[in-house]
Amino acid sequence: MRRCSTLLLAFIIAAAATAQSKAGDFTIDPLPAQRLGPVKMRAVGPRATGGAVRPCTENICDTTQPHTCVEVNFEETAWRTCISNQGRRSLTLGPTDLRRSPGAPWMRVLREASVADIFVPYHSFAFRLYDMQQATEASLLEMRQADVAASGSLITLSNQSIPQVGAELNDRGIAWLCKGLSGQQVRRGQELALWGVFDAQNYDFIIDYRLRDDGSIGFRMGSTGFNNPYFEPLSTTDAHMHSTLWRVDIDLNGSGGDTAHTLAHREGDIPPTPLAAIDTESPFNGGREGTMVWDPVQFNTILIEDETTKNSHGNPIGYELHANPEGLSRHYAQEAGNVTRQERFTKFDFAVTHYKESERNAFFDTPHVRYLDPDQYLLGASPAAGFGVADNESVTDTDLVVWYRASVHHDPHDEDHAPGDPNFLMTGITLVHWSGFELIPRNLFDFNPLGGPSRNNCQ
Repeated sequence: MRRCSTLLLAFIIAAAATAQSKAGDFTIDPLPAQRLGPVKMRAVGPRATGGAVRPCTENICDTTQPHTCVEVNFEETAWRTCISNQGRRSLTLGPTDLRRSPGAPWMRVLREASVADIFVPYHSFAFRLYDMQQATEASLLEMRQADVAASGSLITLSNQSIPQVGAELNDRGIAWLCKGLSGQQVRRGQELALWGVFDAQNYDFIIDYRLRDDGSIGFRMGSTGFNNPYFEPLSTTDAHMHSTLWRVDIDLNGSGGDTAHTLAHREGDIPPTPLAAIDTESPFNGGREGTMVWDPVQFNTILIEDETTKNSHGNPIGYELHANPEGLSRHYAQEAGNVTRQERFTKFDFAVTHYKESERNAFFDTPHVRYLDPDQYLLGASPAAGFGVADNESVTDTDLVVWYRASVHHDPHDEDHAPGDPNFLMTGITLVHWSGFELIPRNLFDFNPLGGPSRNNCQ
């Protein structure tokens, strides 16, 4: 096994962090006004400076599972986060804190986020696979230097002998630009990618988190490996779905005070003119726990706001969950005679639940907890009656968890062949199929966090 070179970021934190309850999440009251910092408005360079990754100056991890705390400082903003191997839940992000401007205090935004389940139903065969059912700590595979970019680093978690996480600082393209008669200004953005590889027999799943300098967070799942070899040749050519259920425990400025809303857009059917349009913000599911089907015509997003914490304009801070689906998968095992798993969780795309410690402990992997499928821990099916949305608790001014299901459809094609494969057999490594979503700041900042100028300074 090759050891990390001096170019690698190798964190080995042997001591486990002291466990903290949700009630211990810190809050900032009142929220300080965002400060501009040292940005020069008329001389913004082609890219941001800084972006150094290092161990946290204060370890905020609250798990005894293998973990480490990573901090990244961009020019205007900064992140610190725990990254951990949570066994069946695999690579998990959080707690996660954001610093909105240089010198500002840290603010908690996430308790933890992870993949809850990876569901892979095949079309022709009777495979209805829940890939995390048999997962363990060892399912997070070893990372090598070749896996990351030349400037990338490897992270070895506490009490582990091999690196299981890659850390990469990436240029993410144009963040904003302004072209005028007197010249132009342009700003490129940066992000820290933290990712690992979850092994599910013939498939490898890339669990990828992106902490960006504009305060947004990206969540991605990449599906690669080789097609099902267990009943070849037919199983290697059978179409199937990769459906990823994500769980995100959002703690805006601490765990309390968060409220879920649904944002929707209507256009073309509003009296008195077909040209009228209206945007609405309404309580999610009438203010109670529940599920929601995504409507792309309405540009649906889920908004989580902390109505007790306001920015300098008097608006509550929040994050919007933006979906970017390839399509909406729906599955019907009950109709096919499968009475043990009805797959009701595949009939919707979003869910919001009230955080309860008992539900979290049952959901996360311990030696004493058996696997529950999403119908049980999210919808409250037996033997988990009362879990998830089943107890219909309030999602107003409380501690919330957001769920999102993203799917990609893999219909095998000739690019799945290895050289020399006959037409009826596919043994090649598949190209990565990506799915995911974004958490986008809404009123989290007082102004453009990356130094965008007034129009008076961009003519």
